[in-house]
Formats: sequence, C-alpha cells, structure tokens
Amino acid sequence: MKIIQNIFSFLIALILIVLTITLSLYSFGLLSANFIPDLISSSYNSWQAAVVYLVFLLMALFVIYPYFTDRKFKSTRLLSSESGDITITISALSNLIKDRVREKEKFDDIKVKLEEQEEGLKIVLSGKLTVPGDLPAISENIQHDLKSYIKQTTGIQVAKVQIRIDDVKKENKLPEKVE
Repeated sequence: MKIIQNIFSFLIALILIVLTITLSLYSFGLLSANFIPDLISSSYNSWQAAVVYLVFLLMALFVIYPYFTDRKFKSTRLLSSESGDITITISALSNLIKDRVREKEKFDDIKVKLEEQEEGLKIVLSGKLTVPGDLPAISENIQHDLKSYIKQTTGIQVAKVQIRIDDVKKENKLPEKVE
C-alpha cells in the first residue's frame, strides 16, 4: 500500500512539475498565445481525456487521503464478554507505559508512540536516560519488562518495543568518602 502511494505521489509531483513549467513558459510568452486554449478545446468532448483526468483526480485523492484521516487508534479492546466490551484508551495505555518505565529506570522526558500491527502492539519510546549503567543492557531490560508488564496488566500482545535515547545525563553524585 505504501509503495502504491509513493508511486502515485511521484506521478502527481511529476504532473505538477510539467504543469507549472508549461504555465511558466506560457506566462513568459515563450509558448504561443493559443497553446493552452487549444489544449483545452482539444480535450472537449473527448472521453479519453476525461478518463485520464479522472485517473489523475483519483491518484491525487489517494495521495491526499491519509492526511485527512487519523491513523492512530483511539482505544483498543481488552476484553469482550456477554455484558459488553472493555477498552483502554491510548492515553491511558501511554500513561501506564510511562509510569512503568519511570518506576524501573531513570528515563525522563518520555514520549510514547503506539502503533497497531497484526502481530501486536508496537511501542516506540524516546527520552533522556540517566547513567551510570550499560545502555544496551538498560534498554533491553526496559524492552523485556514492558512487553511482559503490558501483556500481564492489559492482556495486549506487544510485538516490539523500540527505544530511542535522545540524551544521556550523568548522575551528579559525590563520592561517599572524602579524605
């Protein structure tokens, strides 16, 4: 789906380039004064031209459509029973993740991005990490802990947890013994 959208985006951009070059040349007087009126009149009562224009319109709508839709899911179902459904909002799930990460590690200014995938939830964390510590080990600990914690508390399967460390801060601790 993304490949088709990229192809359509490329074609729409190419058509826009040709159109602006043509109009610029027409405006500067480098094309004949009758070029655009002749082009428009030649497409009158031509079903082939109409089909081409409609295809361009559909491609443009296909490219623009994702900008007007919200791809983020607002909530996800936790449990369905005969009494009804139980759902959790994305903001509640995001807060749950932030609280768990802050509780376990010294990770500040946390930003959480959630994406629904077929194999489960994808969590993308970013923030500032306070060291000392082994960054890969801390990151892996956060990944494993979050996967099991979210599965245990909400029942939602987590496909992957990606971590982006935006900044590393050092702890400012003085030595305990000063001689």
